[in-house]
Amino acid sequence: MSNSTGVVHPAITIPAFLAQEMVAKLAYVDPLIQQVTRDETGDYHLHLRRTLSTEEWQSLHAKVQRAMALLVATTREPPVKILEDWMDQPVFSNEDPTEALLREGHVTQTGDGLFSLGPLVASLCRYFEGQLFRLGFAQGGHLYRFPAMIPSGFLEKIQYFKNFPHSLSFVAHLQEDMEIIERFAKETVCNQGTLTIPEGSFAKIQNLLSPTVCHNFYLMLANKVMTRSPMIATAQGHCFRYESINMHSLERLWNFTMWEVIFVGSSQQVKDCLIQAGQKTSRWLQGLGMAYRLENANDPFFIREFGTQAGFQQIYDLKYEYRALLPFKNGTLSIGSRNYHMDFFGRSCQITLPDGSPAHSGCIGVGLERLAFAFLAQFGTNPALWPESIKIGTLDQGR
Repeated sequence: MSNSTGVVHPAITIPAFLAQEMVAKLAYVDPLIQQVTRDETGDYHLHLRRTLSTEEWQSLHAKVQRAMALLVATTREPPVKILEDWMDQPVFSNEDPTEALLREGHVTQTGDGLFSLGPLVASLCRYFEGQLFRLGFAQGGHLYRFPAMIPSGFLEKIQYFKNFPHSLSFVAHLQEDMEIIERFAKETVCNQGTLTIPEGSFAKIQNLLSPTVCHNFYLMLANKVMTRSPMIATAQGHCFRYESINMHSLERLWNFTMWEVIFVGSSQQVKDCLIQAGQKTSRWLQGLGMAYRLENANDPFFIREFGTQAGFQQIYDLKYEYRALLPFKNGTLSIGSRNYHMDFFGRSCQITLPDGSPAHSGCIGVGLERLAFAFLAQFGTNPALWPESIKIGTLDQGR
């Protein structure tokens, strides 16, 4: 190790399908890791926050090797299923839009994973949002609006702490104690972007920032017998998933906006709704001229649970992602997903169908900032070169 960079040659073979997943997961191994890259030989380069002693490096190296071994041992390569392939659509840009967006003030980074959007990108997101709400209403959805927070007890009930502990964002407040509040006001300082807070200031955590939109709908229905089936909701909301050093540009945000259409009913009702709404979503993306494919996928479970849970999703075809082409790096970005939860939320939340059986559920979600980023990557940041319908639509939204 030298110059705050260390190279890890995996002690075990990393399958090709796990190569990039490993890069993402190593971000959570140790706070000393600032960036992870993988070279063409399969070695992983750890860019560190400071130079380590020999003993520190040996300890970190062993920790990384353990994480690699655990992920490989618990994960099997899934069969790739591509339901739609529109990757040969023409694109009009080969440049990463991030630099131009920042330079021209269309987006401003305000913190790790936090970006404020100027009129150009905000109007694009608003246009997409309006189109997606029309899709949700056409599917029979009723408009809902949910809080940005969600109770901790609900996330425990649905095993979120077990499956996604690395992405949680906690909401805290001070204890209702005058002396504690006064001490906080007097002693709290911000040092290099982090707060130094008197010990014992915070009350116990009751709520977390919601990682997705649909969870609050299931919470609304918890411990109830449905009077009609299916129930269909459409909503947009702020979502929060901490992704450590993987957060960069509009590709991967800590705070992002998601539109969803959500279905709760019998198994067949939910499956039928997912197919119908999925077809509408696909036709809409094709109408935009987006280059994308729809393929099977899995959620970003933490290392120990990744193999088991991801494998379960793959076997039962529970998740498919809309992956848009990013021409500037010859890669793809997930801009949305189609998810079937079976009766997991029905059982976990005691949502009961009129016949007494647990409800099934599913949803289609689209990340608005990600969709906007992929669109800009394919069509460029100059609106004059965009398709006419989108130019008109975004002008209307920006007024």
